[in-house]
Amino acid sequence: MPLYNSGRAKELHPLKGRGQRPPKAKGEYRILDEVTKKPVYIGVTNNLDRRMHEHIHSGKISGKNSIFAYKVANGAATQQALNDHERMKIKKHSPALNKRAGGAGRPYKSEKG
Repeated sequence: MPLYNSGRAKELHPLKGRGQRPPKAKGEYRILDEVTKKPVYIGVTNNLDRRMHEHIHSGKISGKNSIFAYKVANGAATQQALNDHERMKIKKHSPALNKRAGGAGRPYKSEKG
């Protein structure tokens, strides 16, 4: 069973004042560079709406890093499966703002060996 529903990730521009909000659901999200559309941060959360607002307040979503792209997880997806998927995506894309390798325990990238 797939972790996420099929289709492309939904993209929001939360700093442009359109009032767009992701659902309060678990899923994967990426903060994208507005020009290149490349991920600068990748994560998973149990509440996409809350996490987007945390990143706005922390400054991760600002300036050119202003696209919040997300996919809602399948209801049967386990946290371990989501963490494993997150780790794989971080390893594949090496986003500049991810300081940790992701997944359960979230070891620093330099410790992932």
